[in-house]
Amino acid sequence: MTGTWMQNVAQAWLVVTLTGSAVALGTVTALQFLPISLLTLFAGVIIDRVPKKKLLLITQSAAALQAAILGMLVWFESVTLWQIYFLALFLGAVNAFDQPTRQAFVAEMVPDEDLPNAIAMNSLLFNAARTIGPAVAGAVIALVGIAPSFIINSATFVAVIIALLMMNQSQLRSFSGKIQTGLSEGLKEGFQFVLRTPSIAGLLLTLAFVGTFGFNFSTVLPLLVKFVLRGGPEILGVITSAVGIGSMIGALLVAGQTQPKRRFVYAFATSFGLLEVALALSHHYILSVVLLGLIGMSGIAYTASTNTLLQLNSPQYMRGRVMSLYVVIFVGSTPVGALFTGLVAEASGIITTILVEGMLCLVGVWMGMNYLRSKPTKIDTRRGP
Repeated sequence: MTGTWMQNVAQAWLVVTLTGSAVALGTVTALQFLPISLLTLFAGVIIDRVPKKKLLLITQSAAALQAAILGMLVWFESVTLWQIYFLALFLGAVNAFDQPTRQAFVAEMVPDEDLPNAIAMNSLLFNAARTIGPAVAGAVIALVGIAPSFIINSATFVAVIIALLMMNQSQLRSFSGKIQTGLSEGLKEGFQFVLRTPSIAGLLLTLAFVGTFGFNFSTVLPLLVKFVLRGGPEILGVITSAVGIGSMIGALLVAGQTQPKRRFVYAFATSFGLLEVALALSHHYILSVVLLGLIGMSGIAYTASTNTLLQLNSPQYMRGRVMSLYVVIFVGSTPVGALFTGLVAEASGIITTILVEGMLCLVGVWMGMNYLRSKPTKIDTRRGP
């Protein structure tokens, strides 16, 4: 993950260096997220039919190859913008399969009672890498150039591939049945399962609001620093670090739970929305730093708990499709949320944007809880169809 964050920074800097264009930078980001929005649901059907370990070996190898090719193109100074576009699209297609597979694979590696801890530790590692990776990338780019960040990222996949190869397939808690339905029928079956399982549908409904609107507050942080807090890049660094530290504390907060309670999940989401509303009303630097730390903490506690409940409430044969929905809603909604954030900020200002997005999180909590109450919960525990 540290290597992945290094590549994200290096790729953005590469595009800016080549073009100096905000449009080109936005296009690369959009191309990298587009396959996740379009392919992940179909990927979920495939994930439920093939051994996840083997699929991860393919996706991790493909991601390593993508990073190596990009690194070599930059190293030999032959890279062009269209090549970056193509490779970003390719990586997005790989991630459309890789991300939901990795999410679902956690439940095959550990027993149910350890699942909350495993998911929380995964969130902790993700946020630690988000803090370390960009800093390392900045130092590497300054000292030796852009290409090494891509090459280092490619090399880091070797550790993952070795770890996967060392795993004993017979010791994994994998579903061994065969699913005979076609791709479209499998996708339909997944939607039907979610709709008739309110404990899952309610969580995903809330996540749709929190993921699309709430987590895009980071888009306007530079504007918040410049126009509201009247600070410079050093202040932006401090508040960004506050979010990262809060996120790591939030991961540790839920790591020791045997099984998160649904009411706690909605409580975390509610506090996340309320804290964003408070941030919108704050014009004080210290208070804003504290609020952003709490936002990071409640946000990670919410997403880790949601992830855990979705997996515990999903039968093995359906877990890939449920987690593909999770990825589409949480990750695939980023372009929509970023566009919404930009438009509202342009029309009404930064304060109004954060206020509206915090309130939309609260609307999502209300809708998710009401959906859950409106229908009796029935959890399907079959091993296969």
